[in-house]
Amino acid sequence: MKKLKDINWNQVYYFYEVARKMSMKEAAEVTGVSIPTVSEQIKRLETLLETPLFHRRPRRIELTVEGETLYQHAKQMFESGLRFLDVVSPTVIGGYPVRIGIQESFASSLAFDFLMRYFDAYSPFGTVHTAREPIADRLIESIHTGALDWGLTLTAPNSARLEYGKIGSAEIVFVGSHELLEKHKNRVEIFQDVPLARCRWDEQLNKLVGDHLQAADIFAEEVIDSDHWEFCLRLAEQGKCVTAVARNFAPEGAQGALRTFGVGGPIVLPYYAVWRQSSQRMIAIRKLIDLLEKDNKVIRSRPGPGPAAGVGSGVGEPPPIELPHYFEGEEWGEAFRE
Repeated sequence: MKKLKDINWNQVYYFYEVARKMSMKEAAEVTGVSIPTVSEQIKRLETLLETPLFHRRPRRIELTVEGETLYQHAKQMFESGLRFLDVVSPTVIGGYPVRIGIQESFASSLAFDFLMRYFDAYSPFGTVHTAREPIADRLIESIHTGALDWGLTLTAPNSARLEYGKIGSAEIVFVGSHELLEKHKNRVEIFQDVPLARCRWDEQLNKLVGDHLQAADIFAEEVIDSDHWEFCLRLAEQGKCVTAVARNFAPEGAQGALRTFGVGGPIVLPYYAVWRQSSQRMIAIRKLIDLLEKDNKVIRSRPGPGPAAGVGSGVGEPPPIELPHYFEGEEWGEAFRE
């Protein structure tokens, strides 16, 4: 019976690099050994496992079914290994994909603008994957458990194990058809004339809008709940409702079917980047913090005691990485305009 101690993990690593590159030559360059050495190590692994891992074709190789299965497990294993090293190493490791959760909202364009900048900063070190999550609590839990490396949420977390920074705020406006707004010069009357449409899954935005209207003593006679924001917008285009969106999302202008308007002053929805405190050394998180610090001139330190005694005090030991628990981006300062 084969045992774990019988496995030569260097052979598995050579296999992983060949399967990842689908090239003996490129795998040899990555591992720093000769092509014959890579080929020989893979043959020994196939002998040990008693199964072929590649189909050798003229001028190309292909994974067998068993090889594809092994590659998927090896990929997960080595990516986890890179994370394992990167979380404690003072030097850059990289080479693994980063997993980012985004709280879905009508205000998501702000998040995607920030995400594009992060992609440019991290892409030299690995790939960037995103996941959609409309519920903030579930996204935060996924960050807690490590299912996600970091996330962009509409709610600041309340946990000592998490760090976060505000990437900015989206201005929220109401939109309605040209005809509807021409009919109602008093914008408050619009909410008595047509329903307010909202996306059921955009809970944070709905709460913010609801609280705003209530504070302004404005009550919608009827509310339309839908899982489809396109349906809300189409109804608004036809003058059958009004809905709330981020200002830079609203399609308006001479050729547009919608116009923006406001009641009771501006509505501002913040977006936060959130990550685990324990992962602050990882290159994926360092690049995130670099972007946040670049956007923020004033950084507030996390309250509480400083680093534990002895951290960063040893000879040749890297200094501790000091991170804020909360720091804000530029505050919304644009004058509200109709």
